[in-house]
Amino acid sequence: MKKKVLVIGITMAAAGSEKAFLSFASHAIDYEKYEVDLLLAKKQGDFLDKIPKEIRVLEMGEMGEIFLLDRKNAYRMIGKHFLVKNPFRIFLLFPYIWKRLISKNTDQKTFAAHRIWLEMMKIMPMVEQEYDIALAYWGDRTMFYMIDKVKAKEKIAWLHFDYGKPPREDALYEKYFSACDRVITVSSEIENSLKKALPAVASKIMTVENIIDRDEILRSAEDQADFEDDFSGIRILSIGRICEQKGYDLAVPAIAKLYREGHSIRWYIIGKGSEEEEFALREQIRIYHAEDAVRILGIRKNPYPYIKNADIYMQPSRHEGKPIAVEEAKILCKPILVTDYTSAAEQLAEGALGKIKEISEEGIYQGLKEMLDGEEVRKIFSSRLQNAERKEEYLRLDDLI
Repeated sequence: MKKKVLVIGITMAAAGSEKAFLSFASHAIDYEKYEVDLLLAKKQGDFLDKIPKEIRVLEMGEMGEIFLLDRKNAYRMIGKHFLVKNPFRIFLLFPYIWKRLISKNTDQKTFAAHRIWLEMMKIMPMVEQEYDIALAYWGDRTMFYMIDKVKAKEKIAWLHFDYGKPPREDALYEKYFSACDRVITVSSEIENSLKKALPAVASKIMTVENIIDRDEILRSAEDQADFEDDFSGIRILSIGRICEQKGYDLAVPAIAKLYREGHSIRWYIIGKGSEEEEFALREQIRIYHAEDAVRILGIRKNPYPYIKNADIYMQPSRHEGKPIAVEEAKILCKPILVTDYTSAAEQLAEGALGKIKEISEEGIYQGLKEMLDGEEVRKIFSSRLQNAERKEEYLRLDDLI
């Protein structure tokens, strides 16, 4: 008899967690042994049609929208999903709303926001079916939901992010991690930092690297890349959601400065964000007079031809777990520049496989300048990546349970 598995997600947007799940679902699950349901907060996203046919896709219903709550839509979400049927529920949120309003400490504001979300989640219905295994694959909100709303014999949480960046409330997370049977990180550096922060749950924590399908990437990279121009200079590429975390606002001044200095460069961004975030980035590009040096391409379902045809891959993030796009750029042997997020040294072999610079405008500028001024440097990084040892075996679901 097959074991019943529930995977809890948010959407199938074209992003890192979703891409990691698709690889896990395609390579790590034996569908002869497991019957798998994927429960999404909202059944939407560019990767929806890539889900393996063996998986039954479910949706949480109207309340699932609260998984998309952020500071920009918070008041609308709270009114629509929490207060409309019972206005007196505002008293449940008031202590945390008040703390957000009066606190001058950014961390405390963030902790209060998590508590607001948890109070809203409490009114969501329980998942009716009981499962043998539940996987909270999309990070912390899916973990909270799994612990409070899902009945399963074994519960496993995935962290695709660096636990300490931005800071999280240790007391809250320790409580939920303690209720999990396993806590999976995607980087040994993040595993070590999490164990140090929460020693009480250290025995539950382990690293499972994201599965990267090298053969599929190489095949897909043979498709045509439409950069929407006929530029013949140095193409720099970044992939990821347009948001503060990804650090694009740090890179714009660096790109503008290099362009003014006479470097023939153009930076392409594959990704999208909210209307406000995209407007802010475009406005910054305008202010720095960098319109000719930056192109926002939006979503591309197949980014690999763009990586293959770029000259440099850049990840200017403020914080990361272990970004899949960097692993993909390694497979396609591109010269890589990253900022010094937690797993950067692990990903790039302490700088042997790419440049690692401080998380700042100046760090990004210096890293790019060194790459642009030294064609031989770029060739060395590409050559090292071609000869780098590659891991071919990955843990499967059987191994985790």
